[in-house]
Amino acid sequence: MKYLLDTNICIYWLKGYESIEKKALEVGLESLSISFITLSELYYGAYKSKKLKKNILNIEKIKKELMIIESNDIICETFGRIKVSLMEKGNIIDDADIFIASCALGEDATLVTNNERHFERVKGLRVENWLDT
Repeated sequence: MKYLLDTNICIYWLKGYESIEKKALEVGLESLSISFITLSELYYGAYKSKKLKKNILNIEKIKKELMIIESNDIICETFGRIKVSLMEKGNIIDDADIFIASCALGEDATLVTNNERHFERVKGLRVENWLDT
């Protein structure tokens, strides 16, 4: 099974949350990935922080250990479909999260997030929260 880590899960992992580390090792690092959006959000957080050097080193570690899902036609088409569907239902979420959901769907991956209620609006998206394990 493949897993796509949301930005908040990456941050908790970097902060040393044991439940996330344990589950990551249990499923195997080779089954984990992050989206280009999550990578961008991690860089944003690093440059906004007071611990720039440490945070950049953490990002470099993540880039070496996990696959980065880049944008492609399938992800872009899925983004458009999801956004229209959510708008029609009055359940819109921000574009970055729609892209993250699109990456998970495009890769047939389960999205690991601490924001289940937010992402459960996306039809067909499998969601887990490793903070609860």
